[in-house]
Amino acid sequence: MKYLIFFLMLITLASYSDNNKHDHHDEHKHNHEHETKEKKSLKAHEHGIGVLNIAQENNMFVFEFELPGFDVVGFEYTAKKKEDIKKVKQAINTLSDYSNMIEINDGARCEEKSSKVDLLKEGNHTEFRSKYILSCSNINEISKIVIKYFQNFKNGKKLNVNIVSEKGSESLELLSINHVIKVKDYF
Repeated sequence: MKYLIFFLMLITLASYSDNNKHDHHDEHKHNHEHETKEKKSLKAHEHGIGVLNIAQENNMFVFEFELPGFDVVGFEYTAKKKEDIKKVKQAINTLSDYSNMIEINDGARCEEKSSKVDLLKEGNHTEFRSKYILSCSNINEISKIVIKYFQNFKNGKKLNVNIVSEKGSESLELLSINHVIKVKDYF
């Protein structure tokens, strides 16, 4: 199952690369979307545990976070009170900027190509998903990726990380006290 997810992420990455080969007019294209979607079936999740999928091909990266609503805003119901609506808007704003979620050293010269945030709802359950596509012109300079998710969302306790790259695939767990991925062997 996890290889299917990776395969789909790579297809997304390859599709993005193919679709943007002829787009010379706007190199700094940002696609910030904030949607609320009704979905037929959210995957079962446990509060405090999110997922981070990372795919790499050539100089392109896809980072995709799947986070229980409770971990992000402290509740899972549909926001109706002003205070809850404000929390959701703040979360979407934070998730819209990849630099709030990950940090890659400057020497890698990474540039955001697109970002997308979705709020998925089913019954009394919500899930935030954010996806970032980055192009790094000096990939060999990446020594680590700092995951800033835990700084911004205090209810998040653990991330299950899935990495697929040209060198293979790996799964690992990150905790708030251990939030750095040393990437020497991955990219």
